[in-house]
Amino acid sequence: MQQQGWRTYVYDAEQPYTPVASVTGRGESRQVWYYHTDVTGTPQEVTAADGTLVWAGYIRGFGENAADISNSGAYFHQPLRLPGQYFDDETGLHYNLFRYYAPECGRFVSQDPIGLKGGINLYQYAPNPIRWIDPLGLDYTTWQIHSPGYGDVVQKGLHFYAPGGVELSVRPDNKGGITFTNAIPNEAGSPKVTKAIVLAKEHFEKDVRFRNDILNKANEAVQSVLDHAKRETGSLRDLANGRSREFRDIARNVERHNTRGGCV
Repeated sequence: MQQQGWRTYVYDAEQPYTPVASVTGRGESRQVWYYHTDVTGTPQEVTAADGTLVWAGYIRGFGENAADISNSGAYFHQPLRLPGQYFDDETGLHYNLFRYYAPECGRFVSQDPIGLKGGINLYQYAPNPIRWIDPLGLDYTTWQIHSPGYGDVVQKGLHFYAPGGVELSVRPDNKGGITFTNAIPNEAGSPKVTKAIVLAKEHFEKDVRFRNDILNKANEAVQSVLDHAKRETGSLRDLANGRSREFRDIARNVERHNTRGGCV
């Protein structure tokens, strides 16, 4: 009787929807394959342990795989697509946990199960797939600080989605408090960003859970950035060290605010 093979995936501890490796095996034998992804965590290439390229894909903006290339001499099955998505051979759709996604259309084929909480477009994948991910098929979650993955927080600082899908960054102000800025430079000054910043300041004052989420993620980010800064040089090291100081200031200012007392 022929033994069935097996496959498991290893994901980045700091960015849990970004694949790092795939381990395949049959019986007692096993082999490790290494994933190379873009900034969103979408696979671009897979290599063997010796560096041989075994798979390369040309993933278009909304996740359609326009080319599936195997250089290993044998077909390498690579079903991972946009973060959280798994290619379904039978339908050609991407399984996205709570619903299916059609990459050629750039949208889901069923409505968002959380309804209008995810936005007025119930079939939308994300406002911009180059900088957004929707690994559960539920769109964004408001008032939740993103896990401090190194590249993300060095570029934007601590950030989150406010109502309306506006991405904001957390900053320490010069009075020992906390303020908020737009995370995407070309959106600065727009009415929706201005409104989102007002809402964020109100939410920060009223919700201790939001403040504690900022505090915890700031402390996590300090160590994450410092660990990576040791391996950087020049301007990249300066940028990382500057961010680590910013995160310390954020944590200190939130602690001060909580000590003074705030709403729950």
